[in-house]
Amino acid sequence: MGLGTSSNTTFLSIGDGKITRRVKSPTTKSRERTLKNGNTIHEEIYDYIEGFITDIKVYQHEQYGKFWNVYMTDDTGETYCLQMNYSGGYSSAFLKILPNVDIKEKVKISPTMKVIDGKKKVGLFINQDGHALKHFYTKDNPNDLPQMRKVRVKGQDVWDDTDMMEFLESMVKTDIIPKITYKSGGQAGRVNAPAPVNDLPVTGEDDDPPF
Repeated sequence: MGLGTSSNTTFLSIGDGKITRRVKSPTTKSRERTLKNGNTIHEEIYDYIEGFITDIKVYQHEQYGKFWNVYMTDDTGETYCLQMNYSGGYSSAFLKILPNVDIKEKVKISPTMKVIDGKKKVGLFINQDGHALKHFYTKDNPNDLPQMRKVRVKGQDVWDDTDMMEFLESMVKTDIIPKITYKSGGQAGRVNAPAPVNDLPVTGEDDDPPF
């Protein structure tokens, strides 16, 4: 007799201000899209995801770098993993709001995207009890959050958020993870869903993913 466990986690990403779920073949909810590399994909589009946050992990892919994996479970017990680039507008907004989240209660996460002067400006809202939560870390009240630094790379000035992201990653590990408890159907206890190991990460933010 063999014993084991399996994960039925649904992986989601964010693109153009929408939550997307890539599917292998067309569904009644999916759209077809051609990537920059010429590959055709099918993806379902959603405005938001709602449920309990059950885990937050940094996932390091050997080829494509670091990602945030935000695991959530809805009222039916379905498990989802919302993947965001480690450094980007969506993850930055999520992490800066996170200290104001009651992590034991349900959240609604809604990404946004606007085109201003020809450039995409992305963001993300977190709602609880019908109210949008404010950023804990702001420009006027940074709460010790390091700011981005302008550095020169190969003769070009670029903004470096290394210190900021390291601070936010430490905040998640120290202040958020210990508070996480999953509760549904009278059960309580932290759920640790695995990172994807047999497939590539699916996030692409506001550009085509490289796979």
